[in-house]
Amino acid sequence: MVETCRSVWPRAGTVFSSAAIFAALALFSTPVSAQVITQRNGNNRQALYDNEIFLSPQNVNVNLFGSLFSYNVDGQIAGQPLYVPGVTIPNVGTVNVIYAATQNDSVYAFNADTPGAGAPLWQVNFLNSATGVTAEAISNQGCSGVTGYTEIGIESTPVIDTSTNTIYVVAKTQEQAGSGYNYYFRLHALDITTGAEKFGGPVIITATAGSGGNQFSLNAQVDQQRPALLELNGSIFIAFGSNGCDKGAHGWFLAYNASTLQQQGVFNTSTDSSSGEASIWMSGVGPAADASNNIYLITANGTYDVNTGGSDWGDSILQLTFNGSGFTVTDSFTPDNQLTMSQQDLDLGAGAGVLLPTQTVGPPNLMVAAGKTGTIYLLNTASMGGYNPNQDNVVQELPSAVTGVWGAPVYWNDAIYFAGRNDNVKAFPFANGVISTTPVQSMNAYTLQGIPSISANGANNGILWLVHNLTASNATNVLAAFNASTMQTTLVKLWDTQQDASRDALPTSPHFVTPLIANGKVYIGANAQLKVYGLFPELNPSAGNFQSATVNTPITITAQAVSPYTGAGLANVPVSFSDGGKGGTFNPSTVNTNSSGNATTTYTLPRTAGTLTLTATSSGYTTASFSETALAGPAATVGVVSGSAQSGPVGTALPSALVAKVKDAYGNLVSNAQVTFSDGSLNGSFQPNPATTGSNGQASTNFTLPTTAKTSFAVTASSGSATPATFHETSLAGAPAAIVTNGGNLQTGTHGTQLAKPLQVRVTDQYGNPCPNVTVSFTDNGAGGTFSNSSPLTNNQGNASTYYTLPGVPGTWTITASVSTLKVNFTEVGK
Repeated sequence: MVETCRSVWPRAGTVFSSAAIFAALALFSTPVSAQVITQRNGNNRQALYDNEIFLSPQNVNVNLFGSLFSYNVDGQIAGQPLYVPGVTIPNVGTVNVIYAATQNDSVYAFNADTPGAGAPLWQVNFLNSATGVTAEAISNQGCSGVTGYTEIGIESTPVIDTSTNTIYVVAKTQEQAGSGYNYYFRLHALDITTGAEKFGGPVIITATAGSGGNQFSLNAQVDQQRPALLELNGSIFIAFGSNGCDKGAHGWFLAYNASTLQQQGVFNTSTDSSSGEASIWMSGVGPAADASNNIYLITANGTYDVNTGGSDWGDSILQLTFNGSGFTVTDSFTPDNQLTMSQQDLDLGAGAGVLLPTQTVGPPNLMVAAGKTGTIYLLNTASMGGYNPNQDNVVQELPSAVTGVWGAPVYWNDAIYFAGRNDNVKAFPFANGVISTTPVQSMNAYTLQGIPSISANGANNGILWLVHNLTASNATNVLAAFNASTMQTTLVKLWDTQQDASRDALPTSPHFVTPLIANGKVYIGANAQLKVYGLFPELNPSAGNFQSATVNTPITITAQAVSPYTGAGLANVPVSFSDGGKGGTFNPSTVNTNSSGNATTTYTLPRTAGTLTLTATSSGYTTASFSETALAGPAATVGVVSGSAQSGPVGTALPSALVAKVKDAYGNLVSNAQVTFSDGSLNGSFQPNPATTGSNGQASTNFTLPTTAKTSFAVTASSGSATPATFHETSLAGAPAAIVTNGGNLQTGTHGTQLAKPLQVRVTDQYGNPCPNVTVSFTDNGAGGTFSNSSPLTNNQGNASTYYTLPGVPGTWTITASVSTLKVNFTEVGK
């Protein structure tokens, strides 16, 4: 068996943390969530955390979710962390605890909810450099190129027994012996409250198998204890396999008494082979166990000869029972192409089995698994199918449904989720005991070596968590969250650690990293870190949102800092307020929250009217946004927009409306202001009057000119005490309506001579206004006299005149002056 993949991931950048977050996180542990005391949340290995009440597709996004804090550790965390709520730690109190073990042979207990000063609640280390006891260097294991590790110490996921407050851990050490080394696996039983050894531990793990001259032992130098530990019926089960290059590494499965740490049973997967085959590694996933205490293992490449009377179980799924002293293979399945798989390094045992919930249609007890071939096998655990070289006898087989699988699928809400190597995440609907052949897929989730988990609240709010690559060729790895609902065309990515890499970037992570989700947080084991992601504490508007007030006047706003997990207010959080440079001022601009989590400040609105957004921020918190409106002040000035310098006939409406604009003292447009128009005492009319300004600060009216003709008279537009605006308009005389004599009538002169006075008329409109520039026609009706101008124009006073020379004979003469149909007569006498 060879893993055929090595990961060298770049270390992430900034770790996002602050004193404010730490203070907030101290309140997060109030809800008591379900414990996670074995890998993938149960012996069924479903990796389903279905009591998650905080995380949802609505709040797992780059604005609300991300890196909360990290704990530093002394090596790589290869196994999944475990979680126990409500642990009483001496001199600390009752806290929720995360347990993590490192390849440097340390076990840590950390506060799961707040890092405090960053120190563990307790730590134990099984090394002693002074006496030459170290973790095993990869160079001494003989196969360093495929593991991705620099040392081997505690590689597997421990298991916790909360009935005895014990965590069981297998640690590997390299111990100086003269010029060489001895290698040991030890089983430790530690008190989860203190880290103290229990039950007389630790005990050295040894095992021997074979018969006759083919006796061999567990090789502590080259073997790896990779699969998670299993606790079942008072026994601790431990699986061993190859280091990646199969140097004499058999598959071993051992049982130890959980109370005495004494070995109870040994099972070897390849007793016919002296070279070592059929490793048990399953990419670190633990053996599964069902309600009938059957145990399920999957072996890696190697000889399969059980069908011919041998005892080698290469590339097989085994069902074991344990009677307290020995193991029995009660059932099994081996693919019909096992030989090809073994020859081409296509380990079935790169994958692990997941036991599905009891079915109501078809076989009630099913298991699903896949390995490097990507073929999905659905097995009936009551009749697993054995080996048939011609055709697999399984419930369902989906050849190459996914790319190669290193790890195990996840089951949730009638769907099975696979994350194949360099493939999209695929969700296969599962109904009536049958896997759909048409999966719902994500886009571009190229998994290198992460193993998926799902958090949900029962059948709701499913989120699939996975460490994957950005692209098939890009070595940048991210923790990502996908909406796990299969009621979509794709499994939509909700968030990943690259969306805000400066804050959330994932540190270097080991092979087969498996997310742990508990109590609203996601825990990732990494290189020298335990990384914790979760919901950010929130800043929310508490009072003063959506206010309206006059520019340059104060308003009061309050933001509240609250825990997203408890809703409780958080005290002593420094909150900074900003208007984004809009020109207003805060007093004070930074406020610490009170005991209720409230921070209150006074904000003087800017001098510019409009709607603006105020923000309240604190490092590590979501941002509170307030929407406020600065209203224009009272009218201070009225200005002319349009309609001035018009003219028109008296008594008629000007062609364009008179438009005025009202502003406050700071130049803001004033809406809803009353503007009154006046022409003094000329008695023109306005419609409407007063007029009301709109949102553009403008008011308009239609002006009907007075009946008095007047050149450039003033029309004022006023609003309260504001400086008024002045329009200049002109009313012109109307059409001629009357003509009268205005001098020169009833004169007497010598015939043939010019009368002494001119004949003058006055032309007026209907209102008596003089009509200028009107042509008046004079005629003596054929009498033979002459005019100095028979068609004079009226002047500005409406007067027009002409001199008349009497006819050459004496007589009384009638002279007519006319404008259109208007006429007036003069009577003149010549002697």
